[in-house]
Amino acid sequence: MKVFIIGAGVMSTGIAQVFATGGHDVLITDISESALLNSKKSITKSLSKLVEKEKITEDIKINILSKIETTLNLKDAKDADLVIEAISEKISLKKELFSKLDSICSEKTIFATNTSSLSITEIATATKYPERVIGMHFFNPAPVMKLVEIIKGYTTSSEVYETILSLSKNLGKEPVLC
Repeated sequence: MKVFIIGAGVMSTGIAQVFATGGHDVLITDISESALLNSKKSITKSLSKLVEKEKITEDIKINILSKIETTLNLKDAKDADLVIEAISEKISLKKELFSKLDSICSEKTIFATNTSSLSITEIATATKYPERVIGMHFFNPAPVMKLVEIIKGYTTSSEVYETILSLSKNLGKEPVLC
């Protein structure tokens, strides 16, 4: 699965590490090149600690890092199977972002938001396909915490819910329907 992650902060960085560790190709975007560099450095540091603790090998670390790329261009989301945003908790920003993504991504792309407090249904109104919008709230630090909240909006399809539920389990997470 190709996963496009929006934001290069603490949560986005952890989420990127989780997906890459799970074998998925990850592309992280942000408006700042320095934020993207810091994100990659943070993931490298986190994985290096796992190597030091003998939880993973150096080869596994290199393989995980090879699955993570960065970009400054939101249009690079065009081939994503799943887009996860972890930007500021402002509904207007999230709606604006999902509206932009609607014109970039395939009609089959699943849009997930990492919010735990904003309405998934309201965010979904910014898209032409509200049935493909879902909440996927990771806890911090994402690579360590097992729980992930799966939040259906009123229009979220059963297919999207089942896909995200299965994906969460495959990532080694314990999904909780909210």
